[in-house]
Amino acid sequence: MAFFPPPPPTLEDPIRAQARGQHVVCALFVTFFFKGSTLQVWEGDGPISRGGVEWLGMGQRVDGSGNPLQSIDGLEQAANGTAPQLSLRLNGVDSTVVTAAKSTVPDEIEGRDLTVQIGFYDATIPGALVPLGDLLTLGLWTMQKPSFTATGPTLRTITLPCETLFAQRSRAPFGMLTDRDQQRRFPGDLGCQFPPKLVDRDVAWPRH
Repeated sequence: MAFFPPPPPTLEDPIRAQARGQHVVCALFVTFFFKGSTLQVWEGDGPISRGGVEWLGMGQRVDGSGNPLQSIDGLEQAANGTAPQLSLRLNGVDSTVVTAAKSTVPDEIEGRDLTVQIGFYDATIPGALVPLGDLLTLGLWTMQKPSFTATGPTLRTITLPCETLFAQRSRAPFGMLTDRDQQRRFPGDLGCQFPPKLVDRDVAWPRH
C-alpha cells in the first residue's frame, strides 16, 4: 500500500533529449469536461494515444494566408491580482457546425471545467513521435458562453472564452485586495501599492 502519492511529472526527459541533440517538439492537449461527456483533443493530426487516453487530432490546418485555423490564446500565469482569460478559437467551420454549437443546451458548456496539458516528443526520426515523459498540466479553467462570428458568406468562427478560479465572480465589484480596486474605493490611497514588491523580501519592523 502506497502512503505517498507519486511525484508530479517533470521536464527531465525532454531536457535530456534536447541536451543529446535530439529534435524535441511539444503539443497541447485539451480536455473539455462537458455536462454529458468528456472530449479530449490535441493540436496535431489524427488520433494519438498518450497517458492511457486516445486523443482526437484537431489537425495543423491553415488558411490561404498560412494562419492556423485553431488557436489557444491567454496561456499565462496569473500575477498581481490579475485573472488572465483563456480563449480557444476554431476558424473556418461551416454553418452546420455553428448551428449545432448554438443549439447546445447552455449548461452543457457554461461553468464546466477545461484543462490544458503539454506533452513533449522526440521527433528526430521523420514521421515518428516518441513520447518524452508524462503530460504536464498547465492549468484548470472554467468554460464560459461561446461566441460566433461570420467571415464571408460561408466561413464561421467559434470562440470559447475560459476563466480561472482567480476571476472571483462571487466577489462584489472592487472587492479584491489589489491596488487597482483600492484606487477605485479610495482614490490616492497607497495601502495596496507595495505588497507585490514585498514577495520574498525581509522587512525589518519596527524601526527604532
